[in-house]
Amino acid sequence: MGNSNKILYYLSQRKNWVKASELSNYLSISERQIRKYISAINQQYQMILSGPQGYKLDKKQYELFISVQKNTPNEQENRRRYILQKLIVHSQGYDLFDFADELYVSEATIKKDLQTIRPLLKKYKLSITRTKNILQLSGHEEAMRKLMYSFISDYSFNTLFTQEHFLLSDAHSDYHDIQLKLKEILEQHHLSCSDFALNNLTMHLIIILIRVENGNQLSNDEHLDYRNSDSYQVALTINQYFMEAYHICFNHSELINISFIIDHNINRVGNIQYDYLNQQTLHQYVDPKYIQITKDIIERVEENYYLFPFKENFISKFTLHIQNLFFRSQHNFSVKNPLTNTIKMTYPLIYDIAVFIAQELELKHHILLNEDEIAFISFHIGAYFEENSFTKMTRVNCAFIYIDYYDFYKTTLAKINQRFDDRIAITHVLPISRYVDEISPDTDLLILPLGIQSQFKTRTISIKPFLNEEDFDHLEKVIDDISFMKQRDELKDYILNFFNEQLFYKNPPFKDKNEALLHMTKDLYHLGYTSIGFYDDVLNRESLSSTAFHDIAVPHSLTTKNAHKSFISIALFNQGILWSENKTVHVVALIGINDHSRKIFSKFFDQIIQMFDHPSNIQSLLSSQNFEAFFNILESFFSSED
Repeated sequence: MGNSNKILYYLSQRKNWVKASELSNYLSISERQIRKYISAINQQYQMILSGPQGYKLDKKQYELFISVQKNTPNEQENRRRYILQKLIVHSQGYDLFDFADELYVSEATIKKDLQTIRPLLKKYKLSITRTKNILQLSGHEEAMRKLMYSFISDYSFNTLFTQEHFLLSDAHSDYHDIQLKLKEILEQHHLSCSDFALNNLTMHLIIILIRVENGNQLSNDEHLDYRNSDSYQVALTINQYFMEAYHICFNHSELINISFIIDHNINRVGNIQYDYLNQQTLHQYVDPKYIQITKDIIERVEENYYLFPFKENFISKFTLHIQNLFFRSQHNFSVKNPLTNTIKMTYPLIYDIAVFIAQELELKHHILLNEDEIAFISFHIGAYFEENSFTKMTRVNCAFIYIDYYDFYKTTLAKINQRFDDRIAITHVLPISRYVDEISPDTDLLILPLGIQSQFKTRTISIKPFLNEEDFDHLEKVIDDISFMKQRDELKDYILNFFNEQLFYKNPPFKDKNEALLHMTKDLYHLGYTSIGFYDDVLNRESLSSTAFHDIAVPHSLTTKNAHKSFISIALFNQGILWSENKTVHVVALIGINDHSRKIFSKFFDQIIQMFDHPSNIQSLLSSQNFEAFFNILESFFSSED
């Protein structure tokens, strides 16, 4: 991450103005250089505000910048993408010197790019051959399409095939037109699919269209014969549409392939009404074995994370998902989830529970799930948390102070209770004439009429007589802040007891993730914290999905069987440590939880990540030279309001 991006990330994590000196300390460069970086950023994007108090992000401009950046590869990535896409389209090969001329680089640079491309191609069982100066992509047609899919999936839900850096086809195939037509065709055949699956289907069809337009049709029938299936009838209708719209006709192998893709994206139970789905009607749609598998998984989740029982509606929908998941896995098929990284980074605990479910499926049913499938499970777990906010939110005790005038306050009070019913407790409702003498010490928030000053240190918020959306947004933010701090205070002593000087490493000589985990878990074993199997437990969790976030990795086990005592082992790396491909972190927090502490894990996991994965907090921790300094800084985080 360059200094410009580090500045942007740091500012994005701060609510208030940031002094140049603070940024200077964070990046270890002069304040003059900070001003130069910010000036350069604003010349392009105008998104950093400046004033006597320092610097602050213009949030709207920053969000626009982020949305653009997501679809803007860097220079080297652009070249690699360009080379691969040209080789896919030009089946007879492409001249190396033409690449150099078109990309305005030397022949040597192209050769270096090819060295980085070849390992990627091995994953797809493809290779680049060279005859004199002609480069050619070699491999099976199915592999070519999988490689193309890896490009197109970057544009999920907003596919722009005519972008300058998207060169797979000269055809003007319109994503939205094809998607709308596909949805219409599915409805004609009384079939349905989710928006994710519809997006997936559309991308596959565009890839097939591009390949067939360039004379590359499938010539074998590796899949099952679908000629008597509903999906084959859909494929025939799609073929008719493509003949009329694009003058393309698919051969039998392509039709079977399209049938296969459709069959793995449509809902296996047809147009089901989810509101009427329950344990009694579930047997009409789902094989009994998947009902039992789901039941076993949910029991393990409740037991392992100490969650309240899952409701019938959740179980029914999740059972359908498990059946569909097994079907896709058995046929080595998956659906792209464009929100995977967002879910993983934003909802660590929810994602971790989904990873736990993935591990259960792997251990007991030999089902291997990728991160996209894990993210789909996260949607279901997230829905549970939405309905059971007690698992993630500490209630805020409020005193509602009103001006007594014809009971008008009752309407306002009712609206607040309705909007925040599961997140606040109105413990006192008092007229302005009495509130000075009657505020309880356990009150977290005073809700006051506009223009009234507080006489207490208790946090206050002023609201207008007639609430609008701005009032609700402001109130929600304050409630979130107080709830977070209350929960943090409740967990403070508990979490701090997990740290020990024997489990503290400052700039250890570990060169990568594997070496770090090996040494740290070995020390834990020798100190009596874990059994020898803890190392394998941590590796198993890591193999399912990387535990690295922005600047911290939190490796841990998904079970308690090999942790004798609960702990957090910390390693600080001023220069960073390579955790996964192209991912460097500066803090490693290896977590072990035994049975006695498991109940608290679901409460503090998100807190730990939020606390550690904050740029200014990371910088503060890295400045500590020993455990005592580290612990003092850590303790200060619990009293910080930022």
